[in-house]
Amino acid sequence: MIDFEVIPTALLYIMGAIPNTLFMALVTMVFAIILGSIIAVIRRNSGKIVNGVFAVIVSFLRGVPAIVQLFIVYNSLPFLLAPIISTFAGHTVKPFDVSPYWTVYTTFILYMTAYQSENIRGALMSVDKGQYEAAVAMGMTPFHAFTRIVFPQAFIVALPSFFTYYLKTIKLLALVFTVKVIDMFAKADLFSALYNRRTEPYIADAIAYWGMAIILTFFFNWWEKRLREKM
Repeated sequence: MIDFEVIPTALLYIMGAIPNTLFMALVTMVFAIILGSIIAVIRRNSGKIVNGVFAVIVSFLRGVPAIVQLFIVYNSLPFLLAPIISTFAGHTVKPFDVSPYWTVYTTFILYMTAYQSENIRGALMSVDKGQYEAAVAMGMTPFHAFTRIVFPQAFIVALPSFFTYYLKTIKLLALVFTVKVIDMFAKADLFSALYNRRTEPYIADAIAYWGMAIILTFFFNWWEKRLREKM
């Protein structure tokens, strides 16, 4: 039987992990947008070979499940980082001493970069090339024409997808409990183990995710509206 009186207690316990979950998702998205923008611009202005190489990389990152990529990185990255960290730390650092956050950020930044590169590339293609050509013809440098004319418009086009992918990243981070990082789902799992409750903590977790999604959606819609009014 479900004990509904346990759910509020579990919810309060899970809420302690919300700041860390939001922060991990924010860091992931910021770097993914930056790297995705770079890849999108390179592909937009490169030849077939370079474009083809990036297309294969993006296809791999988008096609392979995040959990598979997470375990590939988890079982390889610490062994690469341990000698480097040891050099700077001045003492021996073993692979299992390397923070699992390295694994989490590396995996999900690369994973989301693949999606953001396509999102931003599509947004760039939506801006009429005539505006760029007209700006250059009027004396603007290609760099200024791109950064002042093309990119701001493309950013507004891509903005709703940024918000959508931020929410998607929050949910994807539920996988990080597998590499010993505490997020909202890991908190629910811990509550289940500590209090021997098998259903209530996950109901509380679902409520926490749902509530956070509603609040963030309202905030993102308000922010997008404000940005569009300023354009």
